[in-house]
Amino acid sequence: WFKEGGEGKGKAVSLTMKRSDLKPRKAKKGKEKDGKDRGEAGSEFSCLVRAAYGKKKISTAVSAKDHLYFLSACNTICKAHMDSLKRREKKKKNKKKK
Repeated sequence: WFKEGGEGKGKAVSLTMKRSDLKPRKAKKGKEKDGKDRGEAGSEFSCLVRAAYGKKKISTAVSAKDHLYFLSACNTICKAHMDSLKRREKKKKNKKKK
């Protein structure tokens, strides 16, 4: 995935994570109208993870019990590919004297 665009080509991988119960919106609205809370003890939330690299997009759902394992694996991958990062150069602001 990282090698296709080449290194230093200006593309970035963006990763978003969102809590979800993976039910359609219509079913969610029906529960809310009945007065029941979506966060009841019987329903378990999972994490919806989306990643984008250029025009390529992938997504997956991670259950609550696998959440820590997924985060540690994701962290390992991120650390492995951070060796070529460079600090961003700050632009100097020239103040004009009056």
